[in-house]
Amino acid sequence: MFQWLRLKNNSLFVRTLLSFTILVMIVIVTITLIFSNLYSTTLYNQISREQVKGLEMLSENIDNLFKEMDQIYLNLEINIDIELFLSSRSHDALGTNKARLQISNIRQINPYIQSIFVYNSVLDEFIVEGEPGFDVDSYLKRDASFQKSVNDSRTIYLTRLKESEVTPSFLTDKKAKYIISMEYTNRSVNGEQQTVIINLNDDLLVRDYLSKTGDLLMLVDVDGNTIAHSNIDEIGQNIKDTPSFQAARNSIAESGDVINKQGNDRTLTTFVINRTTGWYVLGSTPYQSLIQPIQDKRNELLGVCLSILLLCLALIFLISKKLYNPVQRLTELFKGSQFNVGSTASSDISLISQVYTETLQHMQSLENKNRDSQQLMKNNFLRRKLTTDESEGVTSQSTDDFKLRIDFDRLLLCSIKIDGYSQLDGQSAMVLESVLLQSVTELLNDEFRYEALQMPKGEIVLLINESESVEDGFPHLLAKLASVKDSIAVTLDITVTIGISSPIDAWGDCPNAYLQAQEMTKQRFVLGLNRIIYPQYVEEMLAHSFDLPTEIEQSLTAAIKRNDRERFVEGLENMAALLRGYVHADAMQALFHVLLVCITQMNQMLNDENKKLGMRFGELNLIFTEMETLGQAKHWLLTQFDEYRKSLENIQHLKENKFYRKIEETIQYIQNNYSDSNLSVEMLAEVAGYTPNYFSKLFKEMTGINSGEYIRKVRIGKAKELLKNDEHKVSDVAEICGYVNSSHFYSAFKKVVGMTPSAYREFALAEKE
Repeated sequence: MFQWLRLKNNSLFVRTLLSFTILVMIVIVTITLIFSNLYSTTLYNQISREQVKGLEMLSENIDNLFKEMDQIYLNLEINIDIELFLSSRSHDALGTNKARLQISNIRQINPYIQSIFVYNSVLDEFIVEGEPGFDVDSYLKRDASFQKSVNDSRTIYLTRLKESEVTPSFLTDKKAKYIISMEYTNRSVNGEQQTVIINLNDDLLVRDYLSKTGDLLMLVDVDGNTIAHSNIDEIGQNIKDTPSFQAARNSIAESGDVINKQGNDRTLTTFVINRTTGWYVLGSTPYQSLIQPIQDKRNELLGVCLSILLLCLALIFLISKKLYNPVQRLTELFKGSQFNVGSTASSDISLISQVYTETLQHMQSLENKNRDSQQLMKNNFLRRKLTTDESEGVTSQSTDDFKLRIDFDRLLLCSIKIDGYSQLDGQSAMVLESVLLQSVTELLNDEFRYEALQMPKGEIVLLINESESVEDGFPHLLAKLASVKDSIAVTLDITVTIGISSPIDAWGDCPNAYLQAQEMTKQRFVLGLNRIIYPQYVEEMLAHSFDLPTEIEQSLTAAIKRNDRERFVEGLENMAALLRGYVHADAMQALFHVLLVCITQMNQMLNDENKKLGMRFGELNLIFTEMETLGQAKHWLLTQFDEYRKSLENIQHLKENKFYRKIEETIQYIQNNYSDSNLSVEMLAEVAGYTPNYFSKLFKEMTGINSGEYIRKVRIGKAKELLKNDEHKVSDVAEICGYVNSSHFYSAFKKVVGMTPSAYREFALAEKE
């Protein structure tokens, strides 16, 4: 009765207090909703901008790749042997082989090159290094689908891979059924065409550019054809009728985003127009996966604001506790809180405490997310220190901000690489990379002070301090890393090679130490897989030398000459046994020398048998970029030897042709009578005993060129030999080689060689001096 009378006497104050409380609630809730919506909109726009920025960086990387291809084309264009092949007016097997070798060497510059195609329309002859990637025969027939670069000297387009009869291997079995072709074509007024086509490996392009994110990424040309896709099976599909592509195409901006709705599903499509090709770089992310984190953060923000509101109301009630029971009022409000779900509080105070605790837990979750962001920034900082020399900008404060668990007291860099990584598909590689980092950190535990960092292509980098005891610091670290290596082999069913650098004492030493650790892992080529390799171990086990005994080269070349496979295998084993004692760089140099010797000998044997045949040895760069062991190199060389034996068998079948002996006799007749000015197709047909038309057809089938071209080739070859000294006048050389008319000789010589006889003599004499 007394409390009721007290409230009644203060009713005006009570009404005013309640009105103020309601007004404060309405204002705070309204402001909270407004700012939460603004926050959600800002956060969504930021995510969208980040995705567009990521696509711009991807587009810039693709631009850089195409610029590298343009530079490689310039290297091809300015190469003397290749330029002579493109400008040649007659067939020259030696010049073609020189151009082929130069193309093979240039192709090794960039691992993204699958093949290089060089075409001379005057000779109707081409050179292909690597898998051509398209139907060469259709191209040579001037099929309309290959007339890509009509108005431009360079064009980039998608080409479907043709079916190959070669047995697939990890070098040739590509997942993508398409490649990106860069065609460079020069045409003269009279229709002559010089074409260079550089084909890019879509497997590597997808793996290194598009497969490192969970979103769908693709490259699409202006007609809607999918040039590259994070899902390799989607390459080549046409998406011009899809809403996302139409929206990107209709946009007047060079980059942006659009939300597409198909049924109940919505997706965010971001796009960037590539500057080099005009293609669209499209990224597609489910809208729900983007909006859900925003909604969660907005709800958390609302929860925090509501908590603040409740605390303000509690303060108001405490001030007015003389008029009414503030705790009871506050309890009634808290019972309707979103944090009061299934409450088992026994009293009003415990209810308030429980709701307050839930609020603090939500704030703690926000702090955890901020900690994850700090970890990402720390990883970026460490990657920058390993790959660039920025020691001037590093301070103790900047390292303290990231809470690094290392110092420069006996700090080592360890490179942990997955063995056989190049043979893994994209999905398996991503899974193993993620699991490997987690396994390494769990196995090391807190026994050492270290920072673990995930790098591209199956590599984990450790910045780790030795144990405190100087006496057993490094041996103890080796023992622990060996235990980690063995545990990974058991749990993940993979092996890893660990390379360790020398100790460093400053940030500026990190790039060189990182390169040294990587160089240690490369020693697995000679030492074998599943090892721990460090500088002292390399110095003790390996030697610095790249000279191979001549007996090994002689054994291999003798096996090639005799077509003896067992002896060739024995020579490879002897070579491998010797190279296992070399450091990686010297072993690779010696191996490259052996490859060139074997390839040269095989081509010489084939060319000695028949000038029409030859061998193509593409993808030599893969020996040095993807092969990890000597065993893989031996297998590759043995495969080439088997291909060489097949070519010899084909040559033998050609010799068994009943017309082969006649044509061989005719060729010998040309060699003996090239100085006869009356030497002609009719004379050769009479010698062979055939009609001129039938003889010309038969000669072309057996040799690949017509008899007139062969006569001119022999005469010009003899003329070049005579012009290398000054014993004869140029007019006498013309007469000796069967040319009655000197002007005719000048014209023929310049057409084949590219310079006049006098200029060639000056060049040859200067070169001899």
